[in-house]
Amino acid sequence: MNNKFGLLILLIVLLNGCKSHSQTYLKDSKDYILPFDALNSEVFLNHIESIADKARIIGLGEVSHYTKECYELKHQIIKKLIDKVYDGLVLEVDFGQALLWNEYLTNGQGNIDTLVAQSGWFTYRTQEFKNLLIDIRAYNLTANKPFQIFGMEMTAMHNNLAWLAQYFSMHLDSENKIIDLLKQERTIVAFQQHEQVEILAYRYLYDTLMDTLNENEQLLIANGGKDNYKLAQRIAEITRQYSTYISQDDSFRQLELRDQFSTKNVLWCLDYLGENSKIAIWAHNGHVAKKSILFNYDILGYHLSKQFGESYYSIGFTFNEGEFGAFSSNGFKKWKLPTMSISSLTQEFDSYQSPYLLFDIRSNLKEGISENSPLKMEVPIRTDVSENFSEVSNPMMNINLSKTYDCLIYIDKTNYPTSIEWVK
Repeated sequence: MNNKFGLLILLIVLLNGCKSHSQTYLKDSKDYILPFDALNSEVFLNHIESIADKARIIGLGEVSHYTKECYELKHQIIKKLIDKVYDGLVLEVDFGQALLWNEYLTNGQGNIDTLVAQSGWFTYRTQEFKNLLIDIRAYNLTANKPFQIFGMEMTAMHNNLAWLAQYFSMHLDSENKIIDLLKQERTIVAFQQHEQVEILAYRYLYDTLMDTLNENEQLLIANGGKDNYKLAQRIAEITRQYSTYISQDDSFRQLELRDQFSTKNVLWCLDYLGENSKIAIWAHNGHVAKKSILFNYDILGYHLSKQFGESYYSIGFTFNEGEFGAFSSNGFKKWKLPTMSISSLTQEFDSYQSPYLLFDIRSNLKEGISENSPLKMEVPIRTDVSENFSEVSNPMMNINLSKTYDCLIYIDKTNYPTSIEWVK
């Protein structure tokens, strides 16, 4: 009995030793790790409020494109930013799709159920995202200046071309050749295969759009207003971006161009919203991080941090266990991952036994942290989930916190969002 008791004590000591050994990455950062247990937690929202006045652009990441808690947490952040007089939200979605939502938010045009259900982007066909749009619309009904939504993507053209066709039909002679040209059937998603003739046709479309806009500038502004003319100009530019993207044979070059073009579109949104405007960006972690974690090219967050310095604030999201949605080899499905058992940042976050954590990395670094700190090294964390996933995906990736995010929000257990059926 004594031997068994001794072995039990030894086992407990060894297990505790292993556990403490695995929890070393953040031992000098505990004052900057803020556990919270609810979406409306003051700990969480007070931090957002504290950065809102200092930042001009806040990048809101997501660990996967289809995680309930990421939607809900970002909803709370955006509501707080609206309170702090931010002007708009730029989404990882095509420009034309966001215009449809923005017409609802600013003018009440359209049906919210239809507008969400008909989105070609699965990311936004959820009740959680719809709830955000409903709240923004409610705010805009009494606001002196509406909070607006824009898209930064140039990888889908259907809504862009439809908007232009309607715009020119309303404000130009119905016989103008640009209207028929916009209504021609064509491949409209950049990730699909394009024939060479289609690539050339998009470039011709861009040239014709610019000629039409320049030749009819005064008429179009007189009939449709200066703001709509600016939107038409932007969609023409996005047509050029699309034609450039689909002309590339190198997939990595395409990815690099996508972030470059997204950056240009974000900057345009700032300009459109007015001098000293402030915005948030809703996109995957892989776009809002200040340095790419998985790819060897410069991403949106890199370009923005270089241009705006500390006025750009990057918020990443991570999780331990739970559900999310992503494409498999057999189509879109619900995935579920167990708790992380490998020594990592994820396991150390888990040791706090809190549903959520906010890790204030920027403040931690400002305290003159040592160059040997784990914050400045490559350390393991649960791998981000893109729109595709498989059973053989690597559960871990390495991250340099000091180079990627200003703040990291940890979700202990994720859930599948409330899906809305696609109405094509």
